[in-house]
Amino acid sequence: MKLLEPITIRGVEFKNRIVMAPMQVGVGMRGRRARNYYLERARGGVGTVIMAGTSVDVFASDEAWGRAGGVEDFINSMRPFTDDFQKLSVKIGIQLWHGNQFPAGTGAPGSPQGELVGPSPADDGRRELTVPEIKTIISRFAQASAGARRAGFDFIEVHGAHGYLVCQFFSPATNKRHDNYGGDLSGRMRFGTECVSAIREAVGDDFPVFYRIGAWEDLPGGITTDDSVRFSAGLEKAGADAIHVSLGATTGTGMTSSPGPDQPEAAFVSLAEAIKHQVKIPVIAVGRFKTPQVAEDTLAQGKADMIALGRQLIADPYWAEKVAGGRAEDIIPCISCNNCFLPIRTGVNLRCSVNAVTGSEGEFTIEPASKPKKVMVVGGGPAGMEAARVAALRGHKVTLYEKQSELGGQLLLAAVPPYKHELASLNSYLVHQLEKTDARVKLGVEVTPDEIEKEKPDALIISAGSVPMMPEIPGIDTGRVVNAGDVLSGKATVGERVVVIGGELVGCETADFLSRQGKKVTVLRRGPEMATKVNSPNRQALLARLRENGVSMITGIARYEAITEDGLVIVDGDGERRTLEADTVVLAAGAIPDDRLAKAIAGKVAEVHLAGDCARPGRILEAIHDGSRIGREI
Repeated sequence: MKLLEPITIRGVEFKNRIVMAPMQVGVGMRGRRARNYYLERARGGVGTVIMAGTSVDVFASDEAWGRAGGVEDFINSMRPFTDDFQKLSVKIGIQLWHGNQFPAGTGAPGSPQGELVGPSPADDGRRELTVPEIKTIISRFAQASAGARRAGFDFIEVHGAHGYLVCQFFSPATNKRHDNYGGDLSGRMRFGTECVSAIREAVGDDFPVFYRIGAWEDLPGGITTDDSVRFSAGLEKAGADAIHVSLGATTGTGMTSSPGPDQPEAAFVSLAEAIKHQVKIPVIAVGRFKTPQVAEDTLAQGKADMIALGRQLIADPYWAEKVAGGRAEDIIPCISCNNCFLPIRTGVNLRCSVNAVTGSEGEFTIEPASKPKKVMVVGGGPAGMEAARVAALRGHKVTLYEKQSELGGQLLLAAVPPYKHELASLNSYLVHQLEKTDARVKLGVEVTPDEIEKEKPDALIISAGSVPMMPEIPGIDTGRVVNAGDVLSGKATVGERVVVIGGELVGCETADFLSRQGKKVTVLRRGPEMATKVNSPNRQALLARLRENGVSMITGIARYEAITEDGLVIVDGDGERRTLEADTVVLAAGAIPDDRLAKAIAGKVAEVHLAGDCARPGRILEAIHDGSRIGREI
């Protein structure tokens, strides 16, 4: 496979063409969590790891990330870390970033320290950098690169994408200067090319310099592909050794640098291909690469020289090893939910929806049970399957019961709305992994308390899911009212005019589903905004689709007054009473735990665990994490 072939860049050999893309996910740079997180991906077989964007001012400040000792402390603390990568024959680089602050702060992107600056004044309060200040920033990129080399990194990458300062200089949408650093294309290229030239002088001729380019922008008057092709040629001439092709700034309603499931695999590959035709140095493609075949085809067809994976390596650190071993069916599929990026915005610990170990590498391990137990799992959704899998791997004697004729639970319905088909891949993965264990699976069996007493399990795991919440609305028991689950499963007949009660994920996705069938759809929510529990940018893309499909979205509902022959009577936030005409009213107002079996069996089994929605309705993330935790604990 081309993916597994080595490649040499400025005299440095990279053992394969698989790159871990730099991502800000809140694990930090130094410390146990960061070390475990990055080294797990290195052990998983990638040839190259690029650590997340790091302020160039870390290398120019007296104190790096609040630690005394500044740059020397940073270099000395990183040396053991980079040495570990050498032992694994994996090349590690660090991405150097500037976040529009002068003097810039030393924290992660979004740090409040420093005065906000840019190539030109902007509405957010940025002032225009002076030429001496520009020269200072360029010198800091050079100084940081030299420091990174001393710290044992094999290469550096300049972050010239995603709308940050370096990218802003290149973009005609944000660079309105009229001096040598603005104006025409050559002026807008100057900041980037001078950074690369200064870095090359600082690090010498035997140290690779990568450049991540924002090759296109979803902005009026933004970066074009043609400009990026010419810029890439200029970067090559200035001394860059590889071009890593991503996006510039985006509006968030279309293509973004973290494309959601509404975007195809290899979403940016056309940009990489355009640049590759015009440069001699290697080109790295990125953008929702998930399957080995798509990655391999991209290389085989000459569209790029290396493939960078981001979120897919968060989901499965061992993607590369599984590809090399011909075990593609064992790859944990990333579902592009973007929940892994929550830490950088909220400060929570990194978690992955499909891999409970992510963010806790070195802590969550599957250890043999000291005393194998007879374990009964009721419910074959994601929580039940994961609990059964982990428990079986630990040596417990596990039997899973599912009342339906197939495994999957809520995943089967969740995969129905537009752009959610990849959840079917997740379900297939979970089923396959369960089949590889010694766990027994009994389908079409609805477990009763008597059945449990008869089986006499040592431990009982109940993952029976949830039931729809039924709001108290007069007329709700009429034939025109149906549940969202029945709509998605095809059990319910839906008229041409539809009102959906509930504007979170299920309600909005059901509206998306129905609007594509030509239905006239209105979605209602009591709160002030729709889909508040959906992670951005997925939320923005979902709401944009609803608007594009003509879905009416009404928030701030004070009261659902009645369901009549004409439709739904509501009282809005201003106290106005009105009737929304509807042939069908769809309920998507939430769910409550289905804990009936747990209550019926209380006191009759010594060890009982509730997993997933029957404990508390939530996302796929909570279900899989629940199952993994319980499987490790019993």
